[in-house]
Amino acid sequence: MHRSDHAAPGSPPVGLGAWLALGPADRDARRAEAIAHAEKTKQSHGAYVTTLHQEPAGGGELAGIPFAVKDNIDVAGTPTTAGSPLLAGAVAEVDAGVVSALRAAGAVVAGKTNMHELALGITSNNTAYGPVRNPHDPERVAGGSSGGSAATVALGTVPFSLGTDTGASVTLPASFCGVVGFRPSTGRYPGDGVVMISTTRDTVGLHARTVADVRRVDRVITSSRPAADRPGLAGVRLGVLRGRFHDIDPRAGAVLSAALDTLAEAGAELVDLDLTDDLALAGEAGLPIVLFETLRLLRARTTKSFDAVASPDVKGIMQIMVDEPVSPADYERHRAQRWRLRQAYAGLFESSGADALIAPTTHVLPPRVGEDVTFEHNGHHVPTFATSIRNAAPGTVSGVPMLSLPAGRTEDGLPVGLTLEGPVFEDPALLAVAEAVEKALGRGL
Repeated sequence: MHRSDHAAPGSPPVGLGAWLALGPADRDARRAEAIAHAEKTKQSHGAYVTTLHQEPAGGGELAGIPFAVKDNIDVAGTPTTAGSPLLAGAVAEVDAGVVSALRAAGAVVAGKTNMHELALGITSNNTAYGPVRNPHDPERVAGGSSGGSAATVALGTVPFSLGTDTGASVTLPASFCGVVGFRPSTGRYPGDGVVMISTTRDTVGLHARTVADVRRVDRVITSSRPAADRPGLAGVRLGVLRGRFHDIDPRAGAVLSAALDTLAEAGAELVDLDLTDDLALAGEAGLPIVLFETLRLLRARTTKSFDAVASPDVKGIMQIMVDEPVSPADYERHRAQRWRLRQAYAGLFESSGADALIAPTTHVLPPRVGEDVTFEHNGHHVPTFATSIRNAAPGTVSGVPMLSLPAGRTEDGLPVGLTLEGPVFEDPALLAVAEAVEKALGRGL
């Protein structure tokens, strides 16, 4: 059994390995416990918008095992609100493709998780449904926009959950909540049945307790053959992106420095690499692409006035989209920057021979609930959104596969994540490296 198959006392064991070891009757009983736990955490942590009581659709390798679904992903017969009154009452007729794949394997939806409204933010402080609170410190945010997805896994309710990621929405909550978060190469997972805000950048992603669990669920979704397991880190070359350590919170820096030392001692070859101007290029191109596409995607989905948006920060973004629209010419210019960034990634992998790139998932620790606009970081008040997503921007703009896994905790108990990035569409190889890294760090054993 994986070391991390057990959650907090009073919670059901949530590692996928533990669930797979149960017989059908035990799975049914434990699933009922999980749904009851989901209802409790809806109140205590704001993890869910709604819980569901459903039966397995049939047999399969995940038969009877519960999972959660972010509320911008369709589950047949339930509303898909994307955490917003703007889309209230929009009941899905059929499952999203990724949900359908998991149900075909017998998995059961336990509920729809809370999120940052319309996925346009990183705190998951949702005015309509309440804030998602960090399982390790309820006064802090869980991250976003897939905050409920990460929190419910960290709280021990379900073994895995579906989130979505535009620009850190899976990896950032994974780091803040101390779980594994996988953002596949953009376009690798089915994208139908999702309230998208960017056709260029959006993808469904996963939260789970271990990389092994992610690999199993990934195989179910894609019907792909996994890469061969890595017996260890000997011969594995990891490119350390030192530029992403700039201005890191010293508490997080200490955890990550120790993690890198552990990986080197385990046999990994660490080489310092530079993805030239990656942060600046992604910072310039990423948001305009989203703003151009979000306006059109939401208008195609609802005729309601954007005045229905509840959260003040999201309402402000919507107002900018309407009052200061991104022009088609600027949109094309930023898309060209995206392609240059993807080419830069490909060139760096080819020239360095790195199996993966490694860096802090984010250089900050979780802001407190309510700090949606600014928060204090290293003695300065900084923008919450732009600062928190800085390190994830290059990978999410270029569409490479990314996986955040826990590197450890600060002295005051806050989780710190490190992210591995791989060449685009080489997801199985990245996942194999990530599992070896996880084991070297003493997790997933």
